Amino acid sequence: MNNRWRKFDAVLNLSALMNYFGLEVQRKTDRFICYKLGKERYVVIHTESGYRYYKPDAPKTKLTSFDFILERLSRTDAQGKIGLWTKIEDFYTELEKKPELFLNDRSKNPLEPVDNDFNHFETFAEELALSPIKLEGTGSDIFEDRIYENREGRLYFPYRNLANTLTGYGTEKDGKLSLVAESDISASVWFSKVPDMIKHLVVLLNPMEAMAFHRRFKLEDVVYLTISDINYETSKLLVQILKRTKLKKMVLSFTGSSKIEGYIHDLMLISFINDSRFLFRVGKDHLAVRFDPEDQKPLAKLHNEVLKYNSSLTKEYLKHNKVSDQSLLNRKSIVLTKEKQWVRCRIPFEVNALRYFLWSYYRNYMDKTVEIVKPVHANWALEFEKEGAYGGTEKLKAFRMAV
Repeated sequence: MNNRWRKFDAVLNLSALMNYFGLEVQRKTDRFICYKLGKERYVVIHTESGYRYYKPDAPKTKLTSFDFILERLSRTDAQGKIGLWTKIEDFYTELEKKPELFLNDRSKNPLEPVDNDFNHFETFAEELALSPIKLEGTGSDIFEDRIYENREGRLYFPYRNLANTLTGYGTEKDGKLSLVAESDISASVWFSKVPDMIKHLVVLLNPMEAMAFHRRFKLEDVVYLTISDINYETSKLLVQILKRTKLKKMVLSFTGSSKIEGYIHDLMLISFINDSRFLFRVGKDHLAVRFDPEDQKPLAKLHNEVLKYNSSLTKEYLKHNKVSDQSLLNRKSIVLTKEKQWVRCRIPFEVNALRYFLWSYYRNYMDKTVEIVKPVHANWALEFEKEGAYGGTEKLKAFRMAV
């Protein structure tokens, strides 16, 4: 063994070690203890290999005492310019003087032994008395084993990461998604049943929206996928899933409590998908976007469309006023400027401006991979409640984002 510190993994009491570092017990059962430190969660178990822990976003990866010490000391400042390995060596030297952190009497082990592949999220269905539900209506079997309910009828949705590992459940609470216990969906998605042949991959914000979307359109050969935590990990996960489906395009239909919220969700995902080529920041009264123009042709088209929007804004103002207020118009206009190899854009927090920029950018830069579909109302749940099932022949085509 090249790492001499790992020999302590077999004799250190991981629970005592977490207490020593100031972690709090969030939940304790016969088979696991969940600790928390700020937003971090650690699930401690006792296996045939000894104490192990895992993080809720990756239950398959079992870690040891050394991994935990390495993580904590990597984030801890030391007096003087001490290197990481010296810091660890000094800690282990002090550790040997603390018998309370070692396993002296295994008979007092508070946890029942579990298998090395133990994942406590797999016990949630039994713990919460969950049972799969069957939704009424043609084609609703695509949600089989994807939606559960408890005895009171509350809905629960299992989230899985790219390794298809369960990382927790979300539940519907007042029309929004709420996480159960220490569930972590920061690198996970919820998805419907995968058909033999996939024609559509529809990406939404949460499973309730997916249910409403399906009731509205009754699509066939479809996979609904929801990203409730839009970040770097979930966006890359989405791109990998798109490649696996071998579809040319995904249908993006993020929504929110308002139209503006939905557009911001779209731009967030675009930012993460395009990585360092599209960056945006939420300001006090506007969005600041910076992107790589890549080529002059799409940039020229985008620039012309922005000019068209600003011109229409001025014309509309002059319908109600004899003289234009240029200061006010500038504040509510989309501003596009070139800065070296970058293009900067300032978009005011106004529903038409956000919609217009989003439409222009995705049409000129992402039309080959993304189709954006929007409800008439703020979200698909409200859309179905107000309009019912769609009776036309165009379906998604009739709801493509347009200005």
